[in-house]
Amino acid sequence: MAHTMRFVELRTRLRDLRRRMLPRVFSPTGDYSERQKDHARGYRLLAHAEIESYIEDVAKEVILKALGDWKRSQKPSRTIVSFISCYHSSWNPYDADAQEEVHKLALNRKCIADSAKEILDAASVQYAEQLKKNHGVRTSNLQRILVPAGVDLSALDQTWLTNLDNFGELRGKTAHNAAAKVTEAIDPKTEYDRVKNLLEGLTQLDKKLVELMA
Repeated sequence: MAHTMRFVELRTRLRDLRRRMLPRVFSPTGDYSERQKDHARGYRLLAHAEIESYIEDVAKEVILKALGDWKRSQKPSRTIVSFISCYHSSWNPYDADAQEEVHKLALNRKCIADSAKEILDAASVQYAEQLKKNHGVRTSNLQRILVPAGVDLSALDQTWLTNLDNFGELRGKTAHNAAAKVTEAIDPKTEYDRVKNLLEGLTQLDKKLVELMA
């Protein structure tokens, strides 16, 4: 499996959004009507929503696969170890203070097998809540969504991560400002190129997620 089915759906959806919301031919001078600019803003918001949904869905898929494998074999995988680690660090793997919870829990455990099941059950409930509360694709969002699935963010293209972070910021400005307050210039081709470049990075991310499910 080269890609997850969810990634194939994302790629198709982004292609449809480009066709429906952006000019068929981009202006070489950047001259667009106000309607075309509004459509470009809509494209930005919808593309962001699709990317966010993809990341949430595919991370959940990886974790559910790992949990199912663990229940059958009782053998930990990279995803299971990451999942438990993030649970112990309050879903923020870079918060060292939260690690003290590991010691407190360990003192009250009697059976390793029962403890593992208890932890994974609690972690599953909490992770589901994390997904419900998630709103964005910025680095802080990825830490809580992808790291528990076993993704090492430091191994990803850092320029791509920065671009994704910037995209999340742009989406926020567009979503939370009324038209009268929107002062930024927007260019349909720039929006298309941005999403196209982000999709290239998502292609590499998806391959890593496929590997985690292997």
